[in-house]
Order: sequence, then structure tokens, then C-alpha cells
Amino acid sequence: MKTYKKTATVKAKLFEKGDEDGMLPPESYTNLDAIEDGRYGIKPPLNHPYVKTLENQFLRGEFGKHYLCIGKAGERWLVGKEIFEATYEVVFEETKTDKP
Repeated sequence: MKTYKKTATVKAKLFEKGDEDGMLPPESYTNLDAIEDGRYGIKPPLNHPYVKTLENQFLRGEFGKHYLCIGKAGERWLVGKEIFEATYEVVFEETKTDKP
């Protein structure tokens, strides 16, 4: 077995209202969702904000408790705030003057 380290960079920001691709209605919440959320300590909100991934999955998140990551090909995914802050570090921070 070998040990690997990721070397790719991603753009990321704290997941906020307006970043979602949509909201899943409460009736879309299944027993499997409850089990998965229980594993990660997520309380189900009344409506579930989500982002759509390259694999056409809908990743539920909580505003302020996840980071929205954007990869080189524009792919989007969510990472829990504690995990993100423990495993990623800032290499470049964009400012308004950095944009054309």
C-alpha cells in the first residue's frame, strides 16, 4: 500500500443561500437520508438546499456548515466545514482587483 497526497487546487467558499442549485422538498427526505445525516450529525432542514454534481447526483448541504468546492472542470461538490478546514489550506485568495 502507498500513501498519496492530492496536489490539485480547488476554488471554495462557505456554502451560502444563493449558492444552491435548488431546494429539495421535505417529502423527498428518505429513511436512507436520515441514516446518512445521522452518521454525520446533520439535522434535516425543512427544505434541503442541494448542488448538482458531474455524476448527476444531488448533494444536500447546510448553509454555513459546508464549503462549496469548484474544480478545474467547473464541477461542484460540498465538503463539511470541519473536514474542509482540517484538510485544505489557502494558497491564493481572489480579491475584486484580481478579476478582469
